[in-house]
Amino acid sequence: MQRWSLARRLVILLTSGLGLLWLVAVGISATLVWHELDEVLDSALQETAQRVLPLVVADLDEYDEAEGGRAVGDTVEGHREYILYQVRDAKGHVILRSHDAPAEALPAPLVQGFATIDGRRFYTDISATTGIAVQVTEKPGHRFETILDGIVGLLLPIVIVLPLAGIAVYWTVRQLVRPIDAVREAIRARSGADLTPIEGTPLPTELQPIIADVNRLLERLDLALAGERAFAANSAHELRTPIAAAMAQLQRLAADLGASAHRPRVDVILGSLRRLANMVEKMLQLARADSGIAITSESADLLPVLTLLVDELRRSGAAAGRIALTEPDLPHWRRRIDIDAFGIVLRNLVDNALNHGDQTQPVYIFLDAAGDLHVVNRGPVVPAEKLDQLTERFRRGTTEAAGSGLGLAIVETILRQAGGKLALYSPAKGTADGFEAVVSLP
Repeated sequence: MQRWSLARRLVILLTSGLGLLWLVAVGISATLVWHELDEVLDSALQETAQRVLPLVVADLDEYDEAEGGRAVGDTVEGHREYILYQVRDAKGHVILRSHDAPAEALPAPLVQGFATIDGRRFYTDISATTGIAVQVTEKPGHRFETILDGIVGLLLPIVIVLPLAGIAVYWTVRQLVRPIDAVREAIRARSGADLTPIEGTPLPTELQPIIADVNRLLERLDLALAGERAFAANSAHELRTPIAAAMAQLQRLAADLGASAHRPRVDVILGSLRRLANMVEKMLQLARADSGIAITSESADLLPVLTLLVDELRRSGAAAGRIALTEPDLPHWRRRIDIDAFGIVLRNLVDNALNHGDQTQPVYIFLDAAGDLHVVNRGPVVPAEKLDQLTERFRRGTTEAAGSGLGLAIVETILRQAGGKLALYSPAKGTADGFEAVVSLP
């Protein structure tokens, strides 16, 4: 499913909406400006004609009395005109014109009032006594250029305002969605060891129902997990005693039977009970891991713990002579993890290495320069497709050795709670076979 950003979509929609509203406003304003400019410019044409006509008629009368003939006006140069006019006699001949007016008669008919020809406006005013007509028009394209300049003047601010509006919208949206980021981080921080409710006080009212539903879900999940942990822990604890008693009775029975033909069957039953006891112990460790045993705010020096556990494991029958600890050249090894949790991690890693490695080769334990713990054995290589699955519960590799499939899952759970990391390699680094587990702790 394609992912999308609420903040980005809000910024795009709001900025686009502002731009669209601005364009609509410009369109409406342009229509109104066009209408008003038409009225103003038409009024200017009419006013010019009405002003010029009496002056022209009076001027021509004086000229006739003085000179006895009709005069044609000369062109006046040296300035730019936007309004042009022509004075025409009753026959339509041009007898006077403005500086930029054409010499030939304008295409407008000699009829009193406004006329529109090819999109160009004309106004004609005719003297009732002499028949002299004044025709006034604008320079071609002047009206369109005037209206276009007004529209451009309305559009230009959007080039500056729209980017600024986009920045303002982005900043506002980021401030508004910041509570969502806080909620996301709070949910991501929750785990099986921390299912506390999410604080919803500083959140907007629109998010309050979501937070309430999430908190109810966390509560139900916490109850379910607590029930499962309690059941697993109680079941495993209750099984310890009868299993231990059964093993003791079988050991006494095996001693009593001696070399009897029934002795192999007793040994098989004893092996099954040992595997069951190991499974019970792993279930207890898993229950403790799920309960958040590794979570602590204080660091501890793990060097004494490491040495003590290795010595204890060396004394056990299966590990006798097979554990090689490289003494670290460090005064201390402080890491933030519960000591008991670290003991569970180390026991499981060493047991895993002993059980699934070459029984004739030792298990190597050492700390590197970065302070990471390495547990390495020699043995068959684990396929790459199986390696990433080994930390899943009840997931085992291709080995035929006995096991529960919980050891690495327990280690990974504890390290995740402590903020650490478990890295698995097969073959081990620098070798052609074997298995290596690297523990990194904060």
